[in-house]
Amino acid sequence: MTMSTLTATRPSDRWWRTLGLSFVEARPVVQVIFLLRFAAGAAAGALSGADLDGALGRGALAWLLLTWSVYLLNGVADVTEDRANGSRRPIARGRLDRGVALRTAYGLAAAGLLVAATVGSTLVLLGAGQLALGWWYSMGRAPLKRRVAGTAGAVVIAGLLTYLAGADSAGARPVPHLWVFCVAMALWMAVGALAKDLSDVPGDRLAGRRTLPVTRGVTWARRSVAAVALTVALAFLLAAHDAWPAVRVASWLTVAGALVLTGLTCGPVGDGTPARRRRPYRVFMATQYLAHLALLGPVATCVGTQGHYVCGGQLGP
Repeated sequence: MTMSTLTATRPSDRWWRTLGLSFVEARPVVQVIFLLRFAAGAAAGALSGADLDGALGRGALAWLLLTWSVYLLNGVADVTEDRANGSRRPIARGRLDRGVALRTAYGLAAAGLLVAATVGSTLVLLGAGQLALGWWYSMGRAPLKRRVAGTAGAVVIAGLLTYLAGADSAGARPVPHLWVFCVAMALWMAVGALAKDLSDVPGDRLAGRRTLPVTRGVTWARRSVAAVALTVALAFLLAAHDAWPAVRVASWLTVAGALVLTGLTCGPVGDGTPARRRRPYRVFMATQYLAHLALLGPVATCVGTQGHYVCGGQLGP
């Protein structure tokens, strides 16, 4: 046996490979947006004069481990529908064993709670709530993912828990203008949950999920996605009318995203191949990325150049 073969089969290499595949399974693009949500919650600390210390970094690491665990568990639970929908993630393709993925998810959850404990009891409780919600969403006899209300409710609560976790890790005091943004973006997550179902009909039907396209038809579901997107975006715009300029910019970006998403779901552009049917979900994802960056960019600049004690005045109306 050659040295290269021995190196390729070392346990340490397999361990790292498993972690890498599990992170791919947990959808890196989703993990990054969860970190941006965490940062948005933490921004309340920067703007309310809290001292940002090492607890913020530990809190972000803990939340990454916890959300990684939740989405890896979801990949284990969704293998049937993922394969039917042509998913290229590691578990669906057979590159990551389900049993190994499940054990990895448990390990990540335990590590996340341990790191959260170094920040404080509140973050541990929030993290435990996130794990419980993630398990209920994916597993058990009656997982939340099977019905529209359960799916939408779970993702909204997961978003709110993430913003609260960021705020707690930063020692934030209430900043009403910022919480307008956090609540609106948590509600926007329901749009993503509904939009994702538009491209997953074959697998959802096979798995017995009662999504809108399965129960009411694709046309009705697409119109519903557009209606929810426009409602959330316009409500955000109205609620942010006297908020900080960065929050108002984020609200206008959300409205623009809702309009593009409406054009896709109510026109022929969203028909055809699975990739085309997934475009509304991609617009949803791009919108929340842009909205968070629109908020965090000015906050980071202000904190870095002016100091957090005066940022409220710099960003205020």
